[in-house]
Formats: sequence, C-alpha cells, structure tokens
Amino acid sequence: MTMNGPARAILVANQKGGVGKSTTVAAVAEMIAAGGRRGYRVLVVDGDPQANVTVEDLGVDGDKGRSLAQTLQFGAPLAPIRNVRPNLDVIAGGPQVAVVGASAHLMAENGINMTEHLQIQLEALCETESYDLVVIDSGPGDVPLLDTYLSVANYLLIPTRDDQASIGGVARLAQRFWRARKSGALIQLLGVLLFDVNPRAVKRNQEVFAQINEMLEGSGTSPFDITIRSAPAAAVDMRTLHKTAGELVALANDDRRLRLSRLRDKKSPERALWTSDPSALAADYQELVREIVKRLARFESMAAAQAQERVG
Repeated sequence: MTMNGPARAILVANQKGGVGKSTTVAAVAEMIAAGGRRGYRVLVVDGDPQANVTVEDLGVDGDKGRSLAQTLQFGAPLAPIRNVRPNLDVIAGGPQVAVVGASAHLMAENGINMTEHLQIQLEALCETESYDLVVIDSGPGDVPLLDTYLSVANYLLIPTRDDQASIGGVARLAQRFWRARKSGALIQLLGVLLFDVNPRAVKRNQEVFAQINEMLEGSGTSPFDITIRSAPAAAVDMRTLHKTAGELVALANDDRRLRLSRLRDKKSPERALWTSDPSALAADYQELVREIVKRLARFESMAAAQAQERVG
C-alpha cells in the first residue's frame, strides 16, 4: 500500500445513526496507522457530539469536543490528542461540538465561516504533523456540521445497514453531497459500505446491492465489494474493551491461551471474551482498507490525468 503526497481527508457519514460509522472510522484508522513498514500517520477528527469513536471505540476521555468547537467557532488551532495508537492522533468529539452546531445559523449571520476555519486549521495541522490520512466521523443529525465536513473532506464513505431507514439515510446524505458539490466542494464519493451483514442472506444482500447501485447511478462509483459481517459478540467486546476489530484478534489469541488457566482457577475474576474468533471480522476490515486504497489511487490518477490535459 502506498500513500504518498498530501493528506487525504475521508468523511464517514450517514444521516441515519447506528450504521457503523464510528466503528468503521476506528477500524480503518487503526489498521492504516499500523500498516506498512513504518505505518502511516493518521488523524481521526471526531466530529460527532456523541464522541463514540473517541470514547467508546478508542477509549480516550478527550476534551469533550472543546478543541474542535473552538476551531469551528473562532478559527483556533486544532489540538490533537497524540499517540492514541502508534501513528494515530485524535481530535476529540463531544457535547461542545453540538453547541457550535446549534448556533451555526447565528454564526453565519455574523460572518463566521466554520468551513473556512476548519479548512485552514486542518491544512496547517497536516503540514506540521505530516499526516498521510485524515478520517472524519460525523453525527447523523446535525446538518450545519455535516455540511461543513462535506465542504472540507476530499472523499465521502457512506456505511449503511440493509434496512430501509438506513438506506433512506444514504439517500438524504446523497442529496447534501450533491448540494455541496454544486456549491463548489471538491469532495468525491468513495463508495457505500454495507455494514452488519449476514453473509448467508445471499438474496437479500443482492437486493440491497442492486438498490444501492441504482442510487449511485451517475456518481462514478459503486458499493464496496466487501461487506462488514454481523458479529454481535465481537461488537460487545470492541466497545467494552475500547478495541478495534484488528486489535481484538490479538486479545482473542491471548484469551484462548488463558482459558485453561481460568478453568483451573475457578476463582479467577477475569471474564473471557464474548467472541471466540474475531479474525473473520478483522479480515473484512482489512479488505475494506485495501479497497479504499485502490479507490483513492484511481481517483488521484484520474485527477492527475485531468490536470495534465489542462496543462497540455
């Protein structure tokens, strides 16, 4: 995997909650940060007032969204929490971000440009810290914040479950995506990711893929080939232990080695993991990372070719 050049900013969003946005952000960011011979410098921007990726997925207390809120409102420099994982920094989310979102219209009336503030400070931080990738998590309901992230990010990744409410969230987000593009945003649609899938429900999965393909017609992209399987036990362990899917594999291997000793010591207070083998789930995310990198390379190759044509 090669990721050279300026940082890419991927927004992970859906206007329906509970579709795997934060889990996907954490898993992808951690795997990319750990990948390659040296790893890649990754920044997670938790733009969700619920701060799930900060607190639940990565296990960071954070600043309740204070740094991000001050950047959006006043243009203050972003203050990352460093080395949350090797090569991985986080701009924490939290309730203070919601306060800014609620006052967005008033700020706009007074000439405060949240998009400009975030763009300037994010570019400055990426230049200072040499990030290879920025992954932005967004809340499902705060439209002014979502519009800001759409205007700042280079790419949009949309996770969804297969229910109609989640797919409706994809459709509503697609409208805001095209609106942002018409307003001058340079964001590209990276793809739609089907999350929490039953691999054995072949017919249902085909129907959902067909529905999403129809929605994406004319966008220049398609659903990701990989789907993220349903793994309820692993999901409980990941949130309880604040680990990503990749990190959970190592814990599960350790857990197996400890099971015999726990059986011998019935007084041991340690609880075994709920999941017995999260490796298939982790493999799904690894394949997703490979697909993301391929699509980034394709978009960037197309952009380079278009730039060359303009020069020629």
